[in-house]
Amino acid sequence: IWQAGDSPEAVYIVKEGRANMQIEGAEGNAALVHFCTKAQTFCPAAAISGKAYPCSAIAATDMTLVAVPRSRFMALFSKLPAFARDLLTQMAPQVCDSHCLQAQSMDPVKNRLASTLSLLNQRFKGAKIPFTRQEVANMSGTTVETTIRVLSRWSKDGLILDHGGRLILTDLESLRALAQGEEA
Repeated sequence: IWQAGDSPEAVYIVKEGRANMQIEGAEGNAALVHFCTKAQTFCPAAAISGKAYPCSAIAATDMTLVAVPRSRFMALFSKLPAFARDLLTQMAPQVCDSHCLQAQSMDPVKNRLASTLSLLNQRFKGAKIPFTRQEVANMSGTTVETTIRVLSRWSKDGLILDHGGRLILTDLESLRALAQGEEA
C-alpha cells in the first residue's frame, strides 16, 4: 500500500480485509508493529504530522480500502472536532500498545509470545487469531522457528488449540501469567 519513507498522500480506511504495518530490519527481517481490520484507519498520524510514513503498509489479506486524500482529511480534522476526538481516541490505545510491546522487547521469548497472544485474544474477543506463525513471530520479535517450537509446547500443555492453522487460547490465565514473567 505504501513503503516506509513515502509521503502520506491519503488516509486509508479498511473496508474489508487486513493491513499489516511493518518495519524492515537491516538484515531483511520484518517487525510487524501494527495491523488494521475492518472500519479502522491506519497511520493517520503521518497524515496529521505531514511526515513520511515510518513503516510500510502491506495488504495481509484480500482488501478493500477507502482512500481519503490528505488535504480532505485535514479539512475534516480541522472542521469537525468530534471527528478529530474520535480519531485520537482510536489512536491512543495503539500508541500505548506500541510502547508496551517495545518495553517488552528485552523479555524472554515465551513472555513476549504470551503477551502478544493475550493482546490478540483481547482484540479478537476470544475468536480464532487470524495470523500466521510468521506474523506472530514478527509481532513478538522472534524467529518463526522459535515461535513454532513454543506454540507446539503450549499446545501439548493445553494452553492453546491449533484450529486449522489459527490459534484459540484455551488457558488464558496461564498465558497471562507467562506474559507477566510468572511460571504458568
